[in-house]
Amino acid sequence: MFPQEQIDTLKTLYPNASIAEEGGVQFILLENLKLPEGTSPSSVTGLLCPSDRDGYPSRLYLSQQVTHKGKGQNWNPKNSVVILGKSWWAISWKITKKELTLTDLLLEHLRAFRQ
Repeated sequence: MFPQEQIDTLKTLYPNASIAEEGGVQFILLENLKLPEGTSPSSVTGLLCPSDRDGYPSRLYLSQQVTHKGKGQNWNPKNSVVILGKSWWAISWKITKKELTLTDLLLEHLRAFRQ
């Protein structure tokens, strides 16, 4: 589903990126995802969903809620969601830009955690 060139580019920044699938939906699993400065913890496991989910055009799920001073302070949903047999958290952060590469989409989601 994802163009191989975009996966290859993403792996230059996140070598451990892998594709995971559940219920016909593909995700990008990112172990040790480094979060922007000022975030605690500074890294988590991330799960990028580049397609529509939960009323958002894309989502970035995290393995835990993090403390940060960015604009993305509203954690949505109030409870974690289970994907791939694990609990994940996401902030209410909607990316409205169209036609982003996987890398650019991830960077846009990470912007929510920047001061």
